[in-house]
Amino acid sequence: MNFAEVAGRIDGNVLGRLMYGQRELFHSNLLAWFFDALPDSADEVFRPFSAAGVGSARSAERERQNMDLVLRWPDRAPLVIENKVFSLPDLAQLDEYARLAGSWRGSPPAFCLLAMSAPDLRVAEDGTEATENGWRYLGYAELARRIEKALPADQSYEVETMRRYAALVEDLQHLVSSTDVVSEQERVWLSDAELSAVSSSQTRAALQKARAQRIARLISREVPGRHRDVEHGMTRSVALVSCFEHIRIRGVDAWAGWQLQGAQFRRAVIFDDPAVRGRGAAFSERRAALARSLPELFVMPTVLELERAGRNEFNHYAPDFVYQYGRVPSLSVRRLLDAAAEIHADLARFESVDDGDLVGRHSSSARED
Repeated sequence: MNFAEVAGRIDGNVLGRLMYGQRELFHSNLLAWFFDALPDSADEVFRPFSAAGVGSARSAERERQNMDLVLRWPDRAPLVIENKVFSLPDLAQLDEYARLAGSWRGSPPAFCLLAMSAPDLRVAEDGTEATENGWRYLGYAELARRIEKALPADQSYEVETMRRYAALVEDLQHLVSSTDVVSEQERVWLSDAELSAVSSSQTRAALQKARAQRIARLISREVPGRHRDVEHGMTRSVALVSCFEHIRIRGVDAWAGWQLQGAQFRRAVIFDDPAVRGRGAAFSERRAALARSLPELFVMPTVLELERAGRNEFNHYAPDFVYQYGRVPSLSVRRLLDAAAEIHADLARFESVDDGDLVGRHSSSARED
């Protein structure tokens, strides 16, 4: 895939410009319009995912109980569609939507997950794919193929709009696929050259967040943990991924671990002690004094072979986050997994508590002092 070429095609597609900054909202709205404007073509695309039952008047319903799209036919049960473009599907969210839709009057609805990236899927005897909790899976690339096949051979406004949409979806699938982890030898983050080919700042940010989410998922799967939070996100337009485990050391309760943001690798601790939680210089100094007494929590993993950077002994994110860092400009996925495993093995020697005894979970995206 030529990343710049695909990004250029998206930028040149008028629907691509309309999509910028909207993402799931744009796709759900356009598919609802497709259902109304080209009913025969839309039925060819979506009816195979519906179920037999007694329905109601034909309609495309948006955001009912926060569900992206609900399609209705007089002679079929409703079809609930959850739409994920850059983010990964959340099975707990799908379970909640299924619970809510299960209380609707009439025939039980069918459920379809429309997503760029598939979760773990089960394949039925008829070849259909579904999530572990029973949502039929429809990938965006397959959606584009179904739309192209279903459109009539004319050049009406409605048909041309959906042809352009199918082309956009195919290109977007290529772009989002670049955030998937294919090899552990890849660099953790997308390169500046790749990101600079995307003209939309919102889309660049979405791609970086998507990559961080996929790295976090890989860490959750591949690296053991104890009372652990693996997080991902962006602060100050730079993607990050972090992993913290609850420990109790010399009478101190804390979340200890690491954070990678851009080229900065941080050993960090989030303190639960109310005496050091707060904003301003006085609280920063109290946190630094406590951190200074716990040097074993700031040891850098040997596999990274980095030196500490920064002018200060400790850096802070108020109200409770203390860290030291070094620079790793070209970190591979494999090295990050090894570093995470090394830190977990080191933290495992400290006492922890049962899940039920944990007080509030930490947040690692607070403001800097």
